Amino acid sequence: MDEAQRGAKALAASNFPAAIELYTRALIVNPHATDYYIKRSTAYSRLRAEDGGPNGQAALHDSEMAVALALQRARREQILAGQIRRAIVLYQLGRYGDAHFVFEVVRSKIGPSVSNTMESAMAANSGGGATSARTTSKELDIWEIKVGNWMRKLEKGDERLQVTVKEYPDIKVPEEAKLKEVFRKQLEGGAGMSTGTMDANKGSIDSSKGVSGLGNLAPSSTPVPKQPSTAPPPQAPITTKVRHEWYQTHDTVVITLYAKGVPKEQADVDIQEDSLSVTFPTVSGSDYSFNLYPLFSPVDSTSSKATVMSTKIEIILRKKQPGQKWGGLEGTSRQGSNVTTSSTITPTAIVAPRPNTVTSSTDQIPSYPTSSRTGPKDWDKVASSLTKKKKKKESKDKENESLAADKDAKESVDDEDEGAESDNSDYGSGDPVDSFFKKLYAKADPDTRRAMVKSYYESEGTALSTNWSEVGKGKVEVKPPSDD
Repeated sequence: MDEAQRGAKALAASNFPAAIELYTRALIVNPHATDYYIKRSTAYSRLRAEDGGPNGQAALHDSEMAVALALQRARREQILAGQIRRAIVLYQLGRYGDAHFVFEVVRSKIGPSVSNTMESAMAANSGGGATSARTTSKELDIWEIKVGNWMRKLEKGDERLQVTVKEYPDIKVPEEAKLKEVFRKQLEGGAGMSTGTMDANKGSIDSSKGVSGLGNLAPSSTPVPKQPSTAPPPQAPITTKVRHEWYQTHDTVVITLYAKGVPKEQADVDIQEDSLSVTFPTVSGSDYSFNLYPLFSPVDSTSSKATVMSTKIEIILRKKQPGQKWGGLEGTSRQGSNVTTSSTITPTAIVAPRPNTVTSSTDQIPSYPTSSRTGPKDWDKVASSLTKKKKKKESKDKENESLAADKDAKESVDDEDEGAESDNSDYGSGDPVDSFFKKLYAKADPDTRRAMVKSYYESEGTALSTNWSEVGKGKVEVKPPSDD
């Protein structure tokens, strides 16, 4: 267990050669541990170019061993986890027909998609052995979209669309003594994982036809990579919580994912006419995925682009209908397909909900210049809707007018604290800048609150002002952020 725990830490730190070696040592102790094969398969798939590049055949073999062992033990959740890892490796090898077939097998075991709402949030294949049916279904939604996008690109008869695998791999699990001998040879730099009963390789497709960025895939007989004596420090871990923002111009929609230290070669961005998928590894050893399907409106995938920076990933989607205003990032389901939204993001900015009704002309509420189709906004009403907890002591103050002034002052301070606490509890915590704006809003006067809500709402989150005398004059324009 000690080697396995160290292997998990190495995998989380993106030290993939170390993870492979440590999981190999753990397999010498327990050669029938399904989870170790899945984790080692993940590490083989993520080897960097300086470490020889991803070893697709070794990753595939480990995933198939995981499935075979899970079948032998009749462990349903482990079978599903192994099958998903197997399908992902087939996808990475460019064997889209095989990957699609295995994903369909898993789908038939867990039932229809459950990702039909904006709440679908996931980190794709975690490499873990136990996976709930709901998490597995969400995971499948994303990978089914990825595979489907590639299959639509290929011409009929392309060899990558062929199905050459069976529902379960043809692997006879060797005895523990034989497996231990193989793993020791791997650590010594021997051939390991040789052909025969331990190899279910059905022949691979040229890696140049696979997913971009994976490099050449070495054969599964490659020995376990050795760590150099002075190993370079691992790249800064990527946080699992990823914040996102978006805004639009006349021609484009710009989406920004705030994630530090994402390796460019391991960021997989897939832009299609009606979908967007972004995947990259996280510190936990899983893959974070941000997926939009279908998009609010079609985009030109050929002129759209993505840029991986040190602190963020920026995706620029080129609208097919310039000038069209997007009401959100996603639209309704088209051609009977399911809407799949994936994001582990909780908005941390102060966002005002769109009013559902038009302000009545008979109400004595000030009307301000606006370009909204729904007419003038009641910014007092919008602002008040952001504070859910009302001050509870106002009525008590009226009933106890004879109380001392110092007690009234104390109650007033308590009320302000309660309002600030209400705002914090409603919108989450953790971001110092975000917390500052929440407290600023909670203690602001009505004009300042109206200014903050109106500026943030009309600028689509790109501007925030506290000056109502300026903001009240007209619509606040969108101010795109810089590329820094």
